[in-house]
Amino acid sequence: MNPTKKSYTGALLWWPALLALSLNACSTVGPLGAESFTLEGELPADFALKAQAHYGAAGNCGGRSQTKTFKADFDSHPHEYRFRIPVNYRDGTCDLPLARVGLFINARYGDKDWQQTYDNGGLTIIDQLPEGAPAFRADGTLAKTAECSWLFQESKLNLEISKVLDCTNAGAYLTRDKLPNKTVNLSFKLKPEELPYRDNTWIKFPKGWKPCLPKEGWQGCQDPPVFKTYRNNNRECTIYPNCTE
Repeated sequence: MNPTKKSYTGALLWWPALLALSLNACSTVGPLGAESFTLEGELPADFALKAQAHYGAAGNCGGRSQTKTFKADFDSHPHEYRFRIPVNYRDGTCDLPLARVGLFINARYGDKDWQQTYDNGGLTIIDQLPEGAPAFRADGTLAKTAECSWLFQESKLNLEISKVLDCTNAGAYLTRDKLPNKTVNLSFKLKPEELPYRDNTWIKFPKGWKPCLPKEGWQGCQDPPVFKTYRNNNRECTIYPNCTE
């Protein structure tokens, strides 16, 4: 057999495999990058936290993306969380830098399935901090506190009081080039006082909040207010949170 022909035939057989390998180089899922930062802090009792890191493609990788999820479960006592989050993701030969970290702040106020809700926060990765945004300190840390409140309302579906979680300051801007090996301390604090979900639907008294009848065609209280009862835990109540004065 002609050795030149044999060599040519072998090359033809190898070309499809090489081509497939080249086309799939950006599709092979690889390990997370070596550089990372720490997200940590404190959670109130009956709070949980999920952080979802989003990685976006850089260069000619066809707009590829990846996500990685970190979780801190519910605890009946105040507790700490700590996530080590990579700042990039290697997807084959593609370098996917961290674009943002979505935060899902979960909280429960009772034992029933529907007595659980959440609010959102997030870490935004940028090239330059907006004016007035806090930067990392000399020791490599950035500390913030998110303040959360329970907002209560009458639940027509369950004929009880339902609550909505409202958290402010639950996030930060982080510069991409200064993020590796840094620590973001984001703690969550629950305010002791609960507030109505809608303004001018409950009126505050020294012993609590009283619900009032709305104006015709409007959700706000009548003027002067006309108070009503509400149901909670199978009881007829006149004031929240103690039900009766």
